[in-house]
Amino acid sequence: MAPKKYSKGMKNLVRTFFLLFGDIVMMVIAFFIMLEIAFPGKISKVDIESHSTPFTVVFLIWIFIFFLFNLYEAESVKPTIPHLKRIGVATIVAIVASVVLFYIIPDFGITPKTNLLIFSATFILLFIIWRRIFYRVFSVNFKKNVGFILKTSEDEAYGKELIDYIKTYPQSGFFVFGAYSSLKEFLERKDGEQIDILIISKNILEETGDLELIYNKVGHVLNLAQAYEDILGKIPVDSIDETWFLHNIQSINTTSYNIITYFINIAVSLIVLIVTFPFLLIVALLIKIHDGGSIFYTQLRVGKKNKTFKLYKFRSMIMDSEPNGAVWSDKSDNRITPIGKIIRKLHIDEIPQMINVFKGDLSLVGPRPERPEFVTQFNNTIPHYKLRHIICPGFTGWAQIKYKYANTKEDSKEKFQYDLFYIKNRNIFMDFGIILRTIQIIFTH
Repeated sequence: MAPKKYSKGMKNLVRTFFLLFGDIVMMVIAFFIMLEIAFPGKISKVDIESHSTPFTVVFLIWIFIFFLFNLYEAESVKPTIPHLKRIGVATIVAIVASVVLFYIIPDFGITPKTNLLIFSATFILLFIIWRRIFYRVFSVNFKKNVGFILKTSEDEAYGKELIDYIKTYPQSGFFVFGAYSSLKEFLERKDGEQIDILIISKNILEETGDLELIYNKVGHVLNLAQAYEDILGKIPVDSIDETWFLHNIQSINTTSYNIITYFINIAVSLIVLIVTFPFLLIVALLIKIHDGGSIFYTQLRVGKKNKTFKLYKFRSMIMDSEPNGAVWSDKSDNRITPIGKIIRKLHIDEIPQMINVFKGDLSLVGPRPERPEFVTQFNNTIPHYKLRHIICPGFTGWAQIKYKYANTKEDSKEKFQYDLFYIKNRNIFMDFGIILRTIQIIFTH
């Protein structure tokens, strides 16, 4: 008897659909409340028709802006102060965009001031109420009980990270039911409640030959690496071996995927460079005027199959900023120039990398390329790190949208775990999602 297939991706899709559907319902309710307040007791067909088209556009604008502010991920639904702050900023942006819309498209025939304010206030109130209901429902109901059997200290560390995540985000749909020291202890447990998912160390099933008994007691059995991947979106590098790669990384280069990404890379890089060219000239001039140094900063980076290439960026640091060799950089680095702080904050310093994308050194999406000095270190300290270079590096990537800027070896190991997830699961739809999420980050960080 085989275990049922577990799909976190489908669960996330369902939760996102419910969030979006609920928002649309709240918008429609807010729309009719606005009309009732504006035209008390006498809403006519003309009133509805004159407002429906422009406010439909407003709906789309609000949903798009809320998407940019990452308000459609289940983790963002938890009612915390940072989340409420994000809602507030997104609302202000959405209201401003709506006002601009009515004044730049006179064909709408209306320029509502009071009505737009009424709609905005009503919708946000309903929006917050709906999100609290959603959080309550998914954090209390529809939960799956999860049990753990972990053998090694490395597995226990990864297991603790999973447990902490589940406890922090109960709306993710999981509940930590218990942890057991062995399979025997689990099978002999006295509590009668069903465990839906059992997460185990690799080779734990060797303790018994009675798989039928295990599957009769558990809905899903997942090894730690698979659970870690499904729930956190990364691969635990200390819990996998070469066999894992043979089973999971079977086809790196597919003709259709490579052809599609090649043409997308060429088209997008050209469009970005052409559209931003006048602005890039101004940035280049400011950098030159500031200290008279070079406009661009080039670094050797390691690409596909360990081939090195020159990465182009606008120079954001003082000249000769690394007299003693490669060192980590961070946001408070005193080598960053005043102009550099601005272009880093706005991510403008990264735009010249579109030249690398056009040349084929980079893809739009992939693991970020590292410097040779750091690659040598990581090859010796991070398990399987060399396999990071079996695909083309990227301008942005899964690790970039899931984790902070890396300025330590530990951070680089963490990001590598996300890179492995991408290498295993990459496809054109995932790439598109990463690009959209990158746009979100540019607008919200």
